[in-house]
Amino acid sequence: MSIGRRRFRIIKEIAEGGFGKVYLAEQISSDGFSRIVAVKLLHAKWSSHDEVVMRTRDEARLLGLIRHQHIVKVEDLTAIDGKCAIVMEYLEGVDLKWMMQFLKDREMVFPRAALFDITLACSSALDAAYNGTPLQGGDPLRVIHRDIKPSNIFVTVAGGVKVLDFGTARANFAEREAKTQALAFGSQGYMAPERMLGEEDTPAADIFSLGITLYELLTLESFGRIPPRPNKFAKKIDERVASIPLEGDPEWCDQVRDTLRLMMSYEPKERPSAAQLVEIMEILAQDAGDMGLRRYCRTLVAEAKACLPELDTGDPLAGSIVDEDASASFANADSPMPGQQRNNAPKPVGSGQRSTSSGQAIAGGTHAPPPEEGSGRALGMAVASFGAVGLVGVGVAAVVLIGILAYVVMNDPGGAVVESPEPAPEQPAPDVPPDPQPAAGGRIVDMGSAAGPKVATTLTYGDSSGGKVGLKGPSGFTAEWDGKAPFEMGPVPAGRYVANVKTSGGKTHRLKRFQVDEGTSACSFAFDPGAGEWTGTCQ
Repeated sequence: MSIGRRRFRIIKEIAEGGFGKVYLAEQISSDGFSRIVAVKLLHAKWSSHDEVVMRTRDEARLLGLIRHQHIVKVEDLTAIDGKCAIVMEYLEGVDLKWMMQFLKDREMVFPRAALFDITLACSSALDAAYNGTPLQGGDPLRVIHRDIKPSNIFVTVAGGVKVLDFGTARANFAEREAKTQALAFGSQGYMAPERMLGEEDTPAADIFSLGITLYELLTLESFGRIPPRPNKFAKKIDERVASIPLEGDPEWCDQVRDTLRLMMSYEPKERPSAAQLVEIMEILAQDAGDMGLRRYCRTLVAEAKACLPELDTGDPLAGSIVDEDASASFANADSPMPGQQRNNAPKPVGSGQRSTSSGQAIAGGTHAPPPEEGSGRALGMAVASFGAVGLVGVGVAAVVLIGILAYVVMNDPGGAVVESPEPAPEQPAPDVPPDPQPAAGGRIVDMGSAAGPKVATTLTYGDSSGGKVGLKGPSGFTAEWDGKAPFEMGPVPAGRYVANVKTSGGKTHRLKRFQVDEGTSACSFAFDPGAGEWTGTCQ
């Protein structure tokens, strides 16, 4: 055995997918130090598939760069028994797909405060993945997850939230290997319309997927097929959002529905950014008035975890001790995990150690989306269908080859789609002007892309000291205003406008709406900072 090689005592198999298996294991180092970890092991049949192996390594390296409390931790990339392997933290809890089923079977619902706390955590993770700078230095990684859904969000009994499965992610980092764009995937039931149609991929697509996820968690029902064309899309979104069962203050209920409509807007520019969602979800959680995240996890999550069925597959590795390989077959000998150095490790091994928590379910990693139904095993396990290739369709993994057009997503219930080349994504316009002081007067930041009729519109503010107002409107329209004088916006697109307002006294009013009616000649609206409402008409 080479100096520095580690051994893994395989305790049991905890999940299997089309591309690999996940094991609970004890990592035993040469100095006698041991810890509980999860080991994801690529199936032998994929070990000779270059694209799968490269993307498996890419995900491990990517997650080695990201350190965030709501993103699953991956520290090591290695090879075991001639197969690519990832060593990662082991989590005690369940994913949200299993949690949905657990609650539905008992005719219960998610506590709303806990649910918005979970969405806040996911938003924070997405913002960190796209905008955060690695601790090692360098530019932001610009990570777009591309497969946000309930089964890729994990809650622990200690009150933690983790976003899983970055195997399909798009990112910018120097050590990336898979650059061919030969393979891509996503889950059709959560895919933004622009992604279905093969258009530009931006962080806004993850916000759309998170909106669909939030709808399903609120209703414990599947959202269903997402129409990719605007007319049918708008009708279905309105019907689904209006049907969500909400109780409590009517204004709070309206804010929840408005937030969902914004997250699931057809136009990417109309969706809030992940950073903006963090603030919105914090307010919605505070005003929900029911069980918060930590209490929810200590009680309901712990109970749901206890109901997960044990896997008894008779796997031959269970109970055995295996050594990591000394060859460089799968862990690239020339490319350690970004920002890390090998320390007494053989060439296949990236470096690093991690403390873990043990429990019933495993989080994260390089796998294709798990089967959405019908597998007969614990739905709550974040399945290790390895590699960034493949797709779900009642448990079936499919390889999508170069040349298949993006319209496949319209016809394939599994949800696979081939990527178009990756243009530089653009950030959604900010909801509230980022300047420390309000803008001088008002200005239209982006007129948007609406091609329909325009209506002359004027805004006034009910306090002469003004406030800080950020506006969003149809098809990417954005504006900012200090409220100190009337804002003569001029002809603007007809449709619904939403404002976030910070008063001179420091109070924040979010998601306040007014409607510019098509077919009218002029509109005038006034904002009352005391009541937190718009009044006015179109003529």
